[in-house]
Amino acid sequence: MLTVDQIPKLVLDRGYAALADEYSTREEVWRRFVTPSNIIVPSADELTDFPYGHRELDSVGLGDLEEFQGGQRIEEDQTYDGYVRQYKLRHLGKTLTIDEEMMKMRNAESIITGMIVDFARRQAGAASRFRNKYIAGMLQKGTLAAGSTEYFDGSYRSTPDTNKGKIYDGKPWFAASGNAHPFASGASPSGSQNVNLIASAALSSSTLDAAITSMEVHNAYDERGNEAESAYNRPRYLLVPSELRATAIAVTESELLPGTTTNDRNHNAGLVEPIVWPSLRDDTDAWWLLGEDCGLKVFDEGLPRLKTMVDEERRLIKVQSMLYFGAHVKNWRGAVCNNKATS
Repeated sequence: MLTVDQIPKLVLDRGYAALADEYSTREEVWRRFVTPSNIIVPSADELTDFPYGHRELDSVGLGDLEEFQGGQRIEEDQTYDGYVRQYKLRHLGKTLTIDEEMMKMRNAESIITGMIVDFARRQAGAASRFRNKYIAGMLQKGTLAAGSTEYFDGSYRSTPDTNKGKIYDGKPWFAASGNAHPFASGASPSGSQNVNLIASAALSSSTLDAAITSMEVHNAYDERGNEAESAYNRPRYLLVPSELRATAIAVTESELLPGTTTNDRNHNAGLVEPIVWPSLRDDTDAWWLLGEDCGLKVFDEGLPRLKTMVDEERRLIKVQSMLYFGAHVKNWRGAVCNNKATS
């Protein structure tokens, strides 16, 4: 037999132990390419509108240093407002109910402990699956010219997202030719300067070369189109679905250049790290090149929180699992998508 007062201690002692144990066995692929500095634990110190969301304004400008001689006036400049980025913090949860009558059973402690441990393990797995699925969904639906409100809607309490379905600049995360990312200054991008989606580019050594060059060009400009103000973002990861495993390994790890009859050296060998992600199922021949900073900001608690409540009216004990999570694009320049349609 158990009393109501004993349930919270079971949750604290056995539930959290099971939660942590199961969590340690889960691989979340996105953690391999999102830098730790861009994974934020949600709190009132970190989010402007905690626990609902966050808004931030980029300041750009000031340009490069200008040489001056003694007695000369130092060149004046000022900062300018860039884009406003709005992030929604999602509230996720699940409830386990324990009937008050169950606590009267002779073996109640054994049964209810088993229920709590199983619930905690399942919630650790559910949290990992949700995060993996969500970020994989962003990569795949981020190519849609029409946008995706499922993955790109920063609206939260009393704060609508003016770019609902798109990222902060009003474009899809991956913008194709004819729908390029704009500059905040209103200046017009030229060529492939602000294009990070190539709809027809099957993975090969030559298309990987083109994607690397494209990322380097993107990171030579800031949000207002000023040259050489962005920090260098080295191409770092080649992200592919399971079907492109062999091709990805060939173009990134072969000593000799794949597909050639001469002994040309593979200049891309060791340049980027291949990551195979089976969750990428939309287009099994699509692929992504990601920088050291892939451009994502993630708000994540890691382990779900467990809470115990008493529902006196229904004579139930409730064990709740709760989690804050949000993933958003803070800079599109950290990723290039290839061989994926815009619709």
